Amino acid sequence: MQRRQSSSRCPTKPRFRRGEDGFTLIEVMVAVLVLVSGLLTLLAMVDVSNKTTATNRVRQESDSLAREVIENARQLGYSQLVTSTLAAALAPQVPGATLSGTTLLVARNGYTFPVSFNACSLDDPRDGYGSHASTPVSGGAWCSDVATSATTDTNPDDYKRLSVIVAPTGIRSTPGVQQTILIYSRPTHGPAASCLSTTATCPGANVTYTSGASQAFNVTTTALASSIQWLVNGNPPPTGQVPSTAVDPYQPSATTSSFTWNFPTADGTYSISALGYDAEGSTGTRSTLQVTLNRHDAIAPATFSAGWNPQIHGVDMQWVPSVDQDILYYQVWHQYGTSAAAVVAGCTQVNGLTCTDTTATAPPAAPTCQNPPQSYTTANLYWVVGVDSAPAGGARVSTQLSPKIDANKCDQPPSAPTGLAGSLAAGAMTLSWSAPAAPVDPDTGDSIQEWRIYRWGSGSVQFPGSRLNLVGAVDSGGHTVTTYTDAGADPGGVAQSYCVTSVDTHMGESGCSNSVTG
Repeated sequence: MQRRQSSSRCPTKPRFRRGEDGFTLIEVMVAVLVLVSGLLTLLAMVDVSNKTTATNRVRQESDSLAREVIENARQLGYSQLVTSTLAAALAPQVPGATLSGTTLLVARNGYTFPVSFNACSLDDPRDGYGSHASTPVSGGAWCSDVATSATTDTNPDDYKRLSVIVAPTGIRSTPGVQQTILIYSRPTHGPAASCLSTTATCPGANVTYTSGASQAFNVTTTALASSIQWLVNGNPPPTGQVPSTAVDPYQPSATTSSFTWNFPTADGTYSISALGYDAEGSTGTRSTLQVTLNRHDAIAPATFSAGWNPQIHGVDMQWVPSVDQDILYYQVWHQYGTSAAAVVAGCTQVNGLTCTDTTATAPPAAPTCQNPPQSYTTANLYWVVGVDSAPAGGARVSTQLSPKIDANKCDQPPSAPTGLAGSLAAGAMTLSWSAPAAPVDPDTGDSIQEWRIYRWGSGSVQFPGSRLNLVGAVDSGGHTVTTYTDAGADPGGVAQSYCVTSVDTHMGESGCSNSVTG
């Protein structure tokens, strides 16, 4: 029998295309884990690098500050190198420093650096040992390694060992810095001024006076001096600051003596120093105290100028500085008319010696100017006062006024400069011009006191543009000044145009000279 063949076939399984397979979830998770681990490691390395950079920067700042403080300490008198008072003596000398007990807190680059001190006296064995049972004549204490047996040395206080310790705060793991130096009590062969004080106590302390007319100072030298000279701010005192019965230098009769300083009129901080000389004219270390005078309101500037300037439609003002050294800033006031209620502030806080009031009321139509100049119908008075530090703290507005000047005084402007030329080289624009021919000002007794430089971007706002600077018309030697250099003559790559005007003693201003472009 013939076997029948079936016509049906078994279905075959489909083949998978391996080339189009995707990643499994586990493979993706492993890849992400590896990537994240790498990124975390990289971030950790960057973080460590940033911390190391910050630490190194702070360490460099600490080293620099320690050196700076040591150099300032070397300028002090030998008797001022005492642990308990050294911070107070150095506080005025170190920028950014405030006093906290016997420590200086110095702010630099966003960090605070506490600076502490350790000063002690050493005896040089080459000249024998002295008695160390008492406090050194310069004050402070003996170093722990000083011998205590006395032999032949009558002046054992030969050196100060000064250590300056800077311990930065605000960043972790930053080690402190300590620098140590030896300071010899007598850098030359003359007698050293070992103590300068306003009391019988050594060492002396910096003092502040809110009243009084004079102060006596006590001086101690390491040996009898042939003469002692005292100084004010490093210079011999003016005649008025030496009492009529005294002289400077003076001849002491012992190693302790005194002199009297008559206070000057001006308030401020003064350095009073004393140094001794031997018969050959050699001197030793000087002692210095800081004396602050704060006895009165700020003395007002003695000279003040104000005048209406049609170029800017405002009032220009200028004054000489107050003789006081403790001025914080100036305030300008003005009064339009005669009403006391019309007194208002012109410029409220001025750190320089000029200001401009662009809110001033324009004067009425100008009358015919005569000689001497006549005032407009309504006076517009301006004056300036100083603001200093009050003894109890804060600012104190002075009741002393500068001369009151009528800005509405009829003032004819001076003649304008001529022949302005400019030369641009290496980003600097050098201007030169000629002074106007005489008469330079139509008003009798008036003259040009300075030039005003104007600058504006070429193709933009024309004169007056920006008021760049004021340049004195005459230098300290009496020579006419007719040049000026603008060191930043190409701001933002934009060429600049310039012109120059004349300004008279009443702040009247001429028209512009010809202009030049760099």
